[in-house]
Amino acid sequence: MLVLAFVTTRPQGILPIAMAAILTVAAPTVAVPYFLAAQDRNESNPDSVSLLQEAKEAQARFERFREERIPPELAGYGRGCDDLIGRFCLRFEDGEDESEWSVPEEPIEFGMARVRVLDELRDIHDQIPRDSWILGQRVYYMGEVGDWRAAENLIRRCGGGNWWCTSLLGFARHAQGNWDAAADLFALAKTQMADAGEGDFLSLELLLDPDAYGVYERAPDKAAAEERLWLLSDPLYLVDGNDRMTEQYARGVLVRLRREAENPYGVEWGDDIEELTLRYGAERAWERQRGLATGNLQDTRSIVGRHHPKSQEFLPPDEALDDPAQVAPGDWTLEQRRPWTGYAPPYAPDLNALETQIARFRRGDSLLVAGAFAPEPEDVVVDSRRQTRNPRGVDVRAQRNEDRGDQQARLNPFGRPVEVPQAFIVEEPVEEAPVQSGLFLIDSESGERHEVLGEGPSGAFMLQVPNGRYVVGIEAFSPDAKEAWRHRHGLWQDPLLPGLASVSDLLILEGGGELPDNLDEALPTAMPAARIRVGDAFKVAWELYGLRIGESASVRIGVDQGGTGVLRRLGQFLRVLEPGAPVVMTYEDAGPDVLGTVFRSVQLNLPDLEPGEYTLTVEIELPGREAMVVARPIIIIP
Repeated sequence: MLVLAFVTTRPQGILPIAMAAILTVAAPTVAVPYFLAAQDRNESNPDSVSLLQEAKEAQARFERFREERIPPELAGYGRGCDDLIGRFCLRFEDGEDESEWSVPEEPIEFGMARVRVLDELRDIHDQIPRDSWILGQRVYYMGEVGDWRAAENLIRRCGGGNWWCTSLLGFARHAQGNWDAAADLFALAKTQMADAGEGDFLSLELLLDPDAYGVYERAPDKAAAEERLWLLSDPLYLVDGNDRMTEQYARGVLVRLRREAENPYGVEWGDDIEELTLRYGAERAWERQRGLATGNLQDTRSIVGRHHPKSQEFLPPDEALDDPAQVAPGDWTLEQRRPWTGYAPPYAPDLNALETQIARFRRGDSLLVAGAFAPEPEDVVVDSRRQTRNPRGVDVRAQRNEDRGDQQARLNPFGRPVEVPQAFIVEEPVEEAPVQSGLFLIDSESGERHEVLGEGPSGAFMLQVPNGRYVVGIEAFSPDAKEAWRHRHGLWQDPLLPGLASVSDLLILEGGGELPDNLDEALPTAMPAARIRVGDAFKVAWELYGLRIGESASVRIGVDQGGTGVLRRLGQFLRVLEPGAPVVMTYEDAGPDVLGTVFRSVQLNLPDLEPGEYTLTVEIELPGREAMVVARPIIIIP
């Protein structure tokens, strides 16, 4: 399970030496105290300053009350920090099954204390109704219990034209899953901020990794670069709205809510907390870890903020900010083990890789993209979130949580007590939840989206668009199961100049049966991934363009050791055949009888290849013309 833990020690008594080192790695940068003066203070009320201070003390009492009652746990052994951000230790805890961890149920006394602080804030707010800070805290704590209707009613009393009130309403709409409305509200808030002379709504400098931020800084049009960033960060194009974008704006609101408020870590606000909030969002749960006793008068307690265990990276690769069409297959992944930023879509926290085989074809002056897809089999790649660091396979957490009765039963030398037989329950077959699917092409210049939609977790699509540079994506989504799969990479196609010949990408098909006569016949048998068992036959199909009538061709098919890595080093699609590549087939291809697209397919069998990654290449030589070579990575499996 992937868990993000922000660890610090409350500054009480003498700090432990090790933790003191963490706290002093970098001098804490504390933000200058201020709050967004979106609403004027009630100057007519001479007690407004003291009332605001009273409200802040009530909020601080509530947060300290919660922090002091977090049950302590013994800290794990031998765990360091994966990263140090200011005063905070950032850890990614692998090795736990995410199904075993969920947000703990809130103790009843926490809810009672929240009701009390909301009452106190309401009473004070009634006396200074235009106070921005109190309004924000009331909305925040109402949101903690999901009372967004009351929160929205409160926000509407702000009045129109106020950027802080508009932002809070966007915050509430995002939390309720109305991402289109939230996006409109945040856009309006940005305009209102500019008119009010306020600073930028959020800083990309704290969000992006250094390389990505460098690309953004060098962009001639930063507004267009930011628009592209969010367009490509959308977790699923199958879902209306862009929740990853509105999530970031909601985090910007959260930063402003927390700047002058007490936080459970018990430390002053600083750039480190702001960066962590912008990168990973709000904490999902809190823990208090108790370190091992040292024998000295040292406070060994630490506060740990836990984030969603299935958080992963949705921001695009660095190169996508410059030219998304250049991102090769396999380079656009959903990083789960060490994400620079984290987010888990509420509609599909289980979002995993989709196996695809995507190929480009020509149709006049247009690009035809064909793609076969299926969810990645569990036995192909082990999910890194399920890997354990314990080499002996001992579940230390389970042993620690074992109750005394279980311990006695396990350690009893005379054996366990006789268990009461349980009735055998026949499991009824579970009907699979419906799955939506689609193929998307995003124009990397204009951002225009083209799509074709369907149903089912696997299948094949075709989509025709003008020649150009695109991001291609294939997605499958089960709303009922809250599970999704996706794949994205860049591609492009330039117009074919008159008098020149060209070849399409290769398409790997299932073996057996008759050879297809055209692409329409071939696509239903396309493999989602070019994974071929040792000794199994398979077919390869391609198209030729620009051939003259009767122009013959010499075809040579070879196999090189190495797969996607070779393609990535030499370019997305090879144009050079490796010298000395084993040749598995050669033949002379008679020329076409008429002008137009020429479809070709062959059946192959590679029984002598050992399991591993390979690159299948097809070289086509036309008399008096430059040879054309196209390649496709394949995987031979036992």
